[in-house]
Amino acid sequence: MYKYITKSALAMILLATSCTKGFDEINTNPLLLQQSFVKTEDIFTYVAKRFSFEIHSHQYRISSYSGYYTNPAGGNLFSNNNWANPHNNFYRQYYINASELVRMTRDNPAKNDQNAIARILKAMIFQHLTDLYGDLPYFQAALGVNTTILQPFYDKQEDIYYDLLKEVKEATAALGTVPDQQSLGNNDLYFQGNIDKWKKLGNSLRLRMAMRIRYASPQVAAEHINEATYEPLILTNSDNMFVKTLNDGVEENQNSLYTKSVTLPGNMRVSFTTTDLLGKLNDPRLPIFAKPAELTGDYLGLPLQLLDESGSYSGGNISLMSDMFLQPVFDIVMLNAAEVSFLRAEAANAGVTNENAQTYFANGIRLSMAQYGVPVSDINDYLASPAGTLTGTEEEKLEQIINQKWIGNYYNHYESYAEFRRTGYPRIWTGESLGVTNGEIPRRLTYPDEEYQRNEANVIEASNRMQGGNLLTSRIWWDKKAGLPFHHPRQGMLPTEGI
Repeated sequence: MYKYITKSALAMILLATSCTKGFDEINTNPLLLQQSFVKTEDIFTYVAKRFSFEIHSHQYRISSYSGYYTNPAGGNLFSNNNWANPHNNFYRQYYINASELVRMTRDNPAKNDQNAIARILKAMIFQHLTDLYGDLPYFQAALGVNTTILQPFYDKQEDIYYDLLKEVKEATAALGTVPDQQSLGNNDLYFQGNIDKWKKLGNSLRLRMAMRIRYASPQVAAEHINEATYEPLILTNSDNMFVKTLNDGVEENQNSLYTKSVTLPGNMRVSFTTTDLLGKLNDPRLPIFAKPAELTGDYLGLPLQLLDESGSYSGGNISLMSDMFLQPVFDIVMLNAAEVSFLRAEAANAGVTNENAQTYFANGIRLSMAQYGVPVSDINDYLASPAGTLTGTEEEKLEQIINQKWIGNYYNHYESYAEFRRTGYPRIWTGESLGVTNGEIPRRLTYPDEEYQRNEANVIEASNRMQGGNLLTSRIWWDKKAGLPFHHPRQGMLPTEGI
C-alpha cells in the first residue's frame, strides 16, 4: 500500500501523450523528477491509459470468472492463488497517481475541473478494487509522501462505498462551477476535456455504484439511484466512456486480445456462456462476437472448468473470437449508454424508481446493438420477438435485464464479474474440476501473501471480519442477495445435452 509518490514513481508516470498517440513516450528530463515540474495532465493520461487497459486485459482469471473467456491453458481456475495482482497494480500504479493528481490540483482554482475529474476517476478505480477484495485500506491509503502510513487500517467495504458515493456526487457537482479552467484537452483519453460528458459519466458512475449495494443497503442505494437518475446521464453511444488502443508497434499500447492472438491464435476461444446465451436468444450479435467452429460450422464456446477438452469441445469444434475483437486498434469501453439504460430498467423493475422497466430494457438492447453495428431492421425484429419483452416475475425480469446487460458490457470483465456475484446472472455452467470452491465461481479474490508480511495485524483483522475468513468463497459486504449462486439448468451434465 504505502501510497506516496517517490522520485522514481514520478519519472514513471510522465507520459506525454494524446488520445491518439504517444502512450509510451516517457520524458526522461531529470528536472521533471521534481514535483513542481510535473504536469498534472500527463499524470492523468498515464492513469487513464493503464487503468483502462487493465480492465480489458486477459492476464488474470477475472476474464474467466466474468463468463466472457476461457483460457485453455489456465488450468484449474478454482484453486488458491496469490492475488498480488490486480491488487498491486491498482494501488501502486493507478490509485496512488490518481490520489496525487487530486492533491496537486486541489488548491488551484484554474484546475477545479481537473480536480473534480480526478476525484471521479479515483473513485472509479477504487470501486473496482474493493469489488474484487472487499475490505481494504482506503482512508489511510495514498495520503502523500509527508503523511505515509506504512501499515494502514483495512476499512469496511460499507464505509468505503458510502465515501465513494459521496466523492462522486460532490465531484460531479463541482464540475463547471469555476470559470477560466485549464482543460485536460487531449490528455483526457476519454472525453478530451468535455465537461458535459464528465458530468454524465459522474452521474452514471454513481448510478452504477448505488445499484451495486442495492441488496446490502437498500435505503442508501435508493437515495442515490433516485438522485442520479434525474441528473444528466450517458444516454447515447457518442457519450460512452472508452479508450482507443493504438497500432504504433508498441505491444503495451495495442489491444491485448490482438497481441495474444498473434502468438496463440488457437487460444482465442469464446466462452460457452456467450454461445449458449446469445444462441438461445437468437441474438444477431452472436456472429459479431464469435466465429462458427471450423469443423462444424456451429457456434459452440468452451465451458468454464472443462479441463478435459475432448469430443465436442476440442480443436476445430470450438468457436473463436470474431476478428472485430482481434484488431490492434480497439475501443476499450468502460461505461456505456446501454449499461445506464439497463441500470434504470433494474431500478424500475424493483420499484426503486417510477420509470418504466420495459422502456429502458428495450432501449438498452437498441443502444448495445447499435454500438456493434447491428442493422436497424434487425434490431427492430429482435425487439419485436419474445427476447425484447420483459415477462414473468420480478426476478425473472431481472434475469432478462442482467443477461442483456452482460451482453452489452461484453469484455468489461471486472464489471460483469461483480454483477454476476451481485445478481447471480448470467447462469454460468462450470465443469467437473471443483477446486477449493466446490465447483463455484469465487465470490472474491484473496488478500496477497505479501500483505501478511507487511501489514499482518490489519489484514488478519480484516480476514476475521469475513464469515469464513480470507477465502475465495467468503462474501464481501454488498454480496447479500439470498439464494446465490444460481446454477445453469444443465449443471452437472455436459451442457450440449438437451440445449
